[in-house]
Amino acid sequence: MEYYLLCHGEANEAAALDPYAASLTERGRRQAKALANLCQYRGVQFICASTAVRAEQTADAVEAAVQVLRWDLKELELLTIDDMEGQVVFSSHPARWSPEQFRYGMERLWVRLVGALARIEIYAATYGIQRVALVSHPDVINLCLLSWLGLDWTSYDYLRFAIDAGSSSLVMFAEGAVTFAWLNRPSLEAPSG
Repeated sequence: MEYYLLCHGEANEAAALDPYAASLTERGRRQAKALANLCQYRGVQFICASTAVRAEQTADAVEAAVQVLRWDLKELELLTIDDMEGQVVFSSHPARWSPEQFRYGMERLWVRLVGALARIEIYAATYGIQRVALVSHPDVINLCLLSWLGLDWTSYDYLRFAIDAGSSSLVMFAEGAVTFAWLNRPSLEAPSG
């Protein structure tokens, strides 16, 4: 089984009134196209995307290239105010939450994400799907990696991968082993032009 972890293309969050509704920038659209080409080349069979606008726009580009089954899942969204059920917060943006509130939200995100990963895996196994692309956000991708490494959300405090907008990585499962490989990291590439 192969999972392609695709971080949405670059978005202009600062210009958006709602940070979850930020659209892709021109660079983000180019990144989405590059991710689409990668998925086409790799033969991705199933796409699951966050319902945040920038992730859906990235998934739109991928879906146009590979034309396969796609699920848009709220469970793949980044941390939101919805994860703060019963908590008093003064901002909808996680960057403005206290450390305790952020940890509470990350635990809630973990619970919804792990359930979604199980459903995706069961569906893929049932229908013989070997290559799945997840289009999401850095925090969510990090939690996926922690889960597959046998860790839980509490490890997020000390183990995080630097996930760039427009980046892609491959996670392979074979004979009880998990292998992780970067396919592209925009921050490490030479500037074009």
